[in-house]
Amino acid sequence: MRDDFEASFDEQLVAIQAEAVDVARTADDLPAALRQVSPATPFCFGYPIPGVGTEDPASILRELDWDADSRLRAASLMRDYCDTSATRDAMLVGVDDAAQLGIARILGVLICAEESAINIFHHECGRLDAQRAAAEQRALREIESEERVHNWLIQQARTYYPQPEDIDAVRRRTKRLFMRVASRDLGEHFARITGLDSGVCISLSALLGSPKVRRASGFARLIRHIRHDEATHVRKSRDHAVDLGFNSANFRDCYALTRTGMVEMLRPISGSFEALDVDPEKLFGRLLRFQGQRDGEGRDLID
Repeated sequence: MRDDFEASFDEQLVAIQAEAVDVARTADDLPAALRQVSPATPFCFGYPIPGVGTEDPASILRELDWDADSRLRAASLMRDYCDTSATRDAMLVGVDDAAQLGIARILGVLICAEESAINIFHHECGRLDAQRAAAEQRALREIESEERVHNWLIQQARTYYPQPEDIDAVRRRTKRLFMRVASRDLGEHFARITGLDSGVCISLSALLGSPKVRRASGFARLIRHIRHDEATHVRKSRDHAVDLGFNSANFRDCYALTRTGMVEMLRPISGSFEALDVDPEKLFGRLLRFQGQRDGEGRDLID
C-alpha cells in the first residue's frame, strides 16, 4: 500500500484493510511464555480487570471477544515476541542512538493511549445493558481485546530501548491530553476518540512512510499492526457515538479539539520524528486538516 499520510483517511483505511499480513493458522497452540502474567506496571492509567482469566497474553487471546482475523494476527506477533533474541535484533540492529531514543518517546505516547483506551472500552462495555444490541457490545469488546494486545506488545518493545531522560514529561503531557478530551457526554466522548484514533493512524502512516523507520523492522512491524487495528476502531467509535445520540454535525468540533491537543502534546518531541526522518511540521499540518474525514452521515469535514 501507499504509506502516504497526505492521502485522506478514508483512502488510507481502504489501503490499510487491504494489506496482506502473514498470520499464524491458529491462536490455540501458544508458547508457555505467553501464559505468564506480564510484570509490567501501568505507565499512565491502571488496567481494569477484564473479568475473565488473568492479564497474561494467552488469556487475552483466548478469553476476550475477538474478530477471528485480528486474533490470528495478534497471535502471530505475540508468538514471535517470545523469541527475545530475534526481537532484540529486529528492534535495534541498524537503529542509531538518536532513533532509539525517538522510538522510546513515541512508544511512551502510545502506551499511555492504549491504557486509556482499555479503560474506556472496558467500562463502556460494562455500562451497556441487556437491551443494547449484542453486535454493538461485541464491537466494543473487540476493541478492548485489541488494545490489551497492543499494550502488551508495546510494553515488551519498550524494554529493548533506552529510557529517555524526559520520559516523565512525555508521560505527563500524554496523560493530560487524554484527560482533557474526556467528556461526561458519552456520545461526545466517543466522537472525540474517533478524532484521536484517526490522528494515531495518520501519525503511524507518517512514520511508516520513512525508509529509516522501515529499516527498524521490529518497530515498523509493531506500528503497522497497531495501525491496522486502529483504522477499524475509528469507524466503530464513530458509529457508537452516533448510536449514543451524538449530533454528527458536531464531529468537526471534536476533531479540532483532539487534533489540536495531539499537536500540542507531540510538538515537544519533534526531534524524535526528525531522528526518524519524518518532517514533524508536515505531520502536524496533516493532523490539523480534516479533508477526507466524514461525519456520521457521510458528509465531508472540510477546512
